[in-house]
Amino acid sequence: MKTFIKAIMAGIAISIGGTIYLTLENHIAGAFLFSIGLFTIYTFGLNLYTGKVCYIPNEKPRFLLTVLIVILGNAVGTVGTGYLYRGTKLVKLVDHTSELVSLKLSDTLYSTFIMAVFCGIMMCIAVIGFQTIKDSVGKHLALILPIMVFILSGFEHSIADMFYFSLANAWNGKAFVYIIVIALGNLVGGSLLPLAIRVLDNEKLGSH
Repeated sequence: MKTFIKAIMAGIAISIGGTIYLTLENHIAGAFLFSIGLFTIYTFGLNLYTGKVCYIPNEKPRFLLTVLIVILGNAVGTVGTGYLYRGTKLVKLVDHTSELVSLKLSDTLYSTFIMAVFCGIMMCIAVIGFQTIKDSVGKHLALILPIMVFILSGFEHSIADMFYFSLANAWNGKAFVYIIVIALGNLVGGSLLPLAIRVLDNEKLGSH
């Protein structure tokens, strides 16, 4: 339950980041301020799916259950926030969000998956960077720069997309398929660097 509640709060944090991104016309400023979501998550020790998947290569199989609980909690946080907004003055963002969502759903599933893989890689750089860099400035740059890169590059983040789909009230069978594909892409991308490092470290040990 604790894991689930922390995941709901992380979903709300990502939704807040998505809100400021939708509000600003300047994409660079929006991408920079979107990182408030990840900053909040790692300041308060919350649970984000695209952060948890980075640990899969180094955890036992039962960790996948934790990942599942986290993505469900993230979904509650983002979907709930998106629909709550529709009853507030932030309903003014719906038209812009609907255009964004329409663009996402017009992409091919292959392209969507690849965009999600690269988002996963960026998220992994942010998460592992924040945890391993000792310098305070470096730690926080690790949270900001990869986030800006994935947003400005058009990479797909499953949890942020859940928020956008909800604010736009765009949920249907197609939207669910896209979210699943994006979530899988995030998982593959987030696992890629840790898996490669683990394989290389094992080879190094084997050569001694």
